Amino acid sequence: MTAKPESSNIKQWFRKRFNKWLNQRIPASHKQSLGNKNIFIVPTKFGYAYVFSVLILFLLGTNYQNNLIILMSYLSASVFLTSMMYSFFNLSRLQFIFNSKVTAYATQTVTIPLSIISKKPRFNISFVFEDNEKAYADMINSGESEINIPFQALTRGVNNPGRLKISSEYAFGLFVCWTHLDFACEVLTYPEKKVFNHIKQDVSDLHEELNGNTISEGGDDFGELRQYKQGESNAQIAWKQLARGQGWLTKTTQQELGSTIWLTLQQLPAAPIETKLEMLCFLILDHHKSNIPFGLELDNLQISPSTGSLHLKNCLQALALYGKGQSYSSFNVEAKH
Repeated sequence: MTAKPESSNIKQWFRKRFNKWLNQRIPASHKQSLGNKNIFIVPTKFGYAYVFSVLILFLLGTNYQNNLIILMSYLSASVFLTSMMYSFFNLSRLQFIFNSKVTAYATQTVTIPLSIISKKPRFNISFVFEDNEKAYADMINSGESEINIPFQALTRGVNNPGRLKISSEYAFGLFVCWTHLDFACEVLTYPEKKVFNHIKQDVSDLHEELNGNTISEGGDDFGELRQYKQGESNAQIAWKQLARGQGWLTKTTQQELGSTIWLTLQQLPAAPIETKLEMLCFLILDHHKSNIPFGLELDNLQISPSTGSLHLKNCLQALALYGKGQSYSSFNVEAKH
């Protein structure tokens, strides 16, 4: 005799079948509109109790031939049907657009912005990704608005939040009207942001040994002027030279004129690969904060030494995709710190 599958396995099987059906009925798209094809509506527990009470009223009225009770049951039934129509039209013809680039650090909860276009006010709508916190909109005004939906990026790499459940129990809580939409959104997830102060001196000593140069921290002595790169700190801009019409230049300190800094996995202490990537992430953020030029080398990938926010994004993305065999739709994205 074959043992029955566990309840969790049954749920997974139904969920897999349901998601397959959803993929065919509601394909993934950055722009979604709600209508008859992608809105589902069923009574809530309160709705089922309400129907049962209406049925009891009707039976009592017919049994005792009491027209007043029968009339009350008819009125209650009409409220039930009217509530169903209001629930449906509260979501119908809503438009949603996702066109943002979202980044995060592993285990960090970020918000995914979703644009909403409505031709009339909508009420009491909730938004949630599976196994994440809900976002509520008590009222959505006519026109274009935006809501931020929480999502926790648990692992490094490119994470897909999956389908977004949009639901509402408006107007009387008798029906729940809902849909599952896939916006094909991607969350580029960097290694977890941790502090590794003990490796800063180790890396500095290693560069001193290899290059015969000491890399000082926080040096303020003026070094030279060089061409400004987009994303560099305003504090580094040579404002006097700009006012004289000499163009956009950046002031460098003496510490930036020392040896070239390369950050690699090989220079780090023995540790699991994810821990090493977290160490590199810490060093990259630390060098960026200090405006120290650095390069990154990961196996066959090499990013030349530089500074600025664009260089930071490129390095962090390299860490996010390292060893994952994944691709990301855009290379230059805006990181959330």
